[in-house]
Amino acid sequence: MTPRMIRAASRFAVCLALALCWVVSAGAQTAEDGARLRPEIEKFIAYMAQTHAFNPRELRVLFAKVQPSQDVTRAMSSPSTAKPWYEFKPLFVDQARINGGVKFWNENAEVLTQARMEFGVPEAIVVALLGVETRYGRNAGGFRVLDTLSTLAFDWPSRRDFFRGQLEQFLLLAREQGWDPLAIKGSFAGALGMPQFLPGSYRKYAIDYDRDGRIDLWRNPADVIGSVASYLKEFGWKDGEPVVAPARVATPEWQALLDLGLKPSLTLEQWKVRGVDSLQELPTALSACLFSIDLAGGAEFWFGFDNFYALLQYNRSRNYAMAIVELAREIALERDRLARAAVPHVE
Repeated sequence: MTPRMIRAASRFAVCLALALCWVVSAGAQTAEDGARLRPEIEKFIAYMAQTHAFNPRELRVLFAKVQPSQDVTRAMSSPSTAKPWYEFKPLFVDQARINGGVKFWNENAEVLTQARMEFGVPEAIVVALLGVETRYGRNAGGFRVLDTLSTLAFDWPSRRDFFRGQLEQFLLLAREQGWDPLAIKGSFAGALGMPQFLPGSYRKYAIDYDRDGRIDLWRNPADVIGSVASYLKEFGWKDGEPVVAPARVATPEWQALLDLGLKPSLTLEQWKVRGVDSLQELPTALSACLFSIDLAGGAEFWFGFDNFYALLQYNRSRNYAMAIVELAREIALERDRLARAAVPHVE
């Protein structure tokens, strides 16, 4: 190689090195200082750094990889719980969920009984809730949770403060559990695992029910069952009390009574004075709300008690809570039927 060729090669190598350094430094600057991140995300990163000692550079790198999801906003715009009851019920109270519920109950009978004895929540209610939420873990959600919560926190027009709070809780949870935040998937609302706990509920209410030193709401049925039962107990479930009862309304002012809301506020005795009576024999001192569900032929009226209100703390939808009640009843009936059929008939 001639001296001229050597000098030319040397200059090329220097230029190439400088170019590579520029590319690397420019990429690092974009990833580290977040020059391209939106102001509201920068504000959130600053909050996480100041409040929870997160590394802001690491958060900028993380949020640079977030992909806003139109699928999330579409799902939030038309949730299934908004359907009338006569359309909603067949989606969640079906033979597949009934059969799956019997199977899950049989496979986890011991821990379900333990949870009932400790928290007072019947096995059928816990099983049905898991059936409604994720078909007993078969459909825990395919949305990347960081994308979902970022979309709802910064792009969804309503409840942004709530979802920013859940995004905060998710990042804390991922740090505590040693998760890669980009690897965790959940529902279109950011709910996690078989019972679909939002990140804040996961941190506050999920429990290590089998005491193996970790909480796993995806693959550990004991933790799932214990966490659901504990959550419902925390939000007012009362052992041995009813959940709902059909009501007879004998007043034209029923809409004003429905407008009183879903929190039990009047006793059955007080409801009777207002023209609403229970179709079941129940203690008149029980507190209840009045609600309706939509049948094809018109409204049907029900009383909801404290246990109904506890279910609403999981998902604030009458359809959701009623689906759990109906599915729980069907699962218990089918399990009993199969148990009786398995007993040999003696002539």
